[in-house]
Amino acid sequence: MRRPVAAIVLTLGSLFGAAARGQTFPSTFAPLYCPRGVMVDGYRDQSGAVDDRDIVGVVERPAGLRAVDAQYLYLRMRLDAAPMQGGGLSPFAWGFELSTDGDPTNYEILISVDGASGTVRLYHNTVTTVADSPEDPADQLVMTYPFAQNGRVVDAGASVFGGGNDSFIDMAVPWADLRPLGLAPDSVVRVWAATSTNPDRLNGDFACHDGGGGAAVPRLSQIAPAPLAPDPGGGPGPVGGPSGTASGGNVLGSSGIEGGPGCSCQMDRGRNGAGALGLLLLLGCIARRRPGRLRRLPH
Repeated sequence: MRRPVAAIVLTLGSLFGAAARGQTFPSTFAPLYCPRGVMVDGYRDQSGAVDDRDIVGVVERPAGLRAVDAQYLYLRMRLDAAPMQGGGLSPFAWGFELSTDGDPTNYEILISVDGASGTVRLYHNTVTTVADSPEDPADQLVMTYPFAQNGRVVDAGASVFGGGNDSFIDMAVPWADLRPLGLAPDSVVRVWAATSTNPDRLNGDFACHDGGGGAAVPRLSQIAPAPLAPDPGGGPGPVGGPSGTASGGNVLGSSGIEGGPGCSCQMDRGRNGAGALGLLLLLGCIARRRPGRLRRLPH
């Protein structure tokens, strides 16, 4: 059940007042990506993952975002409700798995918020025990950070899908701890976002995945996001679909969609291929692009 907005604001003020003395978060974020466009996700599409365990987002208000500065990587997730219970966080987890080796069937880094312990956690995953699965447990806990210093909950405004307000849960991890794991601002990575019941794996509601009301956890390769650099302006952005080529999905620039109708203008290589039909779809997308209609994505 959604919490009343006034109660959320009051509770956040008492719980996270210390955050202002810890980490200073940026004011703007750039989107993360699904296989064919900005990271989005539907409302209550995964059984059992509702309210603060439900990732939501549309093209204009993405489900997952990122930002960087000289010291930190910042990750942001849009939720259908504030992840609050009593005077603390809900006893669940919210996280991002990152593949740094170019293989969309595994991940090497997991950054998560553990509501039970009130911490932001950094994991290294060096051994795959569950193949092609976001439920593969990360085998090494590298660092923990107090959520009051390295995380925050922020009101995200009116709900994407109606009724109450959405919330952002933000987390910040130092580059000094990420670089030894192979992640730098200009690294080319894939990023999965999901809620979870455990901070060392993802098993709840997944961005970029329509659960259809079921409880099945998708394969990593099934929802492999387009590759990108953590720094929205410091590295090449994703182009096209999962392979990073223009033969699949939207053509993306260094930090967002360059015109076009967003995720609705897609080329699914599994159905359309890269042949004549795929070319016709691409030409149709181009025809619908209008000069001067490039919009800045809300943060």
